[in-house]
Amino acid sequence: VSHDLRTPLASMHGYVETLLLKNETLSEDERLRYLQITRKHTLRLRQLISDLFELSKLDTAGIQPRLEWFSLAELLQDVTQEFDLQAQQKGIELTTDARHGSAMVCADIGLIQRVLENLLRNAVEHTPAGGSVEISLDQRQDCVAVAVADTGCGIDDRDLERIFDRFYRTEQSAVSRSDSTGLGLAIVKRILDLHGSRITVKSAPDRGTRFEFDVPARAA
Repeated sequence: VSHDLRTPLASMHGYVETLLLKNETLSEDERLRYLQITRKHTLRLRQLISDLFELSKLDTAGIQPRLEWFSLAELLQDVTQEFDLQAQQKGIELTTDARHGSAMVCADIGLIQRVLENLLRNAVEHTPAGGSVEISLDQRQDCVAVAVADTGCGIDDRDLERIFDRFYRTEQSAVSRSDSTGLGLAIVKRILDLHGSRITVKSAPDRGTRFEFDVPARAA
């Protein structure tokens, strides 16, 4: 934690100090560039602190699922729309497969939305132009199974067992997402743990990744 907090703080301090010491000799373009870099680091720091607080509350029972019946298919459509523009800009085909009607589930809608957002964000970020991301629902006896599959860079076997660890980032993740906090998948797993659900992952380098989990379709 201290390393992840210290890095953006050190960078911010360096650029702000440069602005103060060399303000009169810097061009307008240089000032703007330094401010933009500083802003980027403040946003990363804010996201990191936000994720830390969220994970802390999930761990200490500060957040308990507020169960209600809702349509997982409708929630999936709403979440997918959040990433439509980003996918289009990257030249990625983003599709959903919800052939089982509304797919009613009994869960915390806000927490399940967070799970879908984190998984979709990872999929879109790690998929190159010309690739695809598909989210599918499968109605089962007492749950609805959800799969998020991409044709991205994939995950090496040695990393698969650790991707849900806090602050763990694969080499591919470190290259493609310098703003990643390394907490997204840890939050996903903890939320699903609170729902009594299990998440699995299948992946291979350069062949994509597929995450699967289930959401209860029964009253607790």
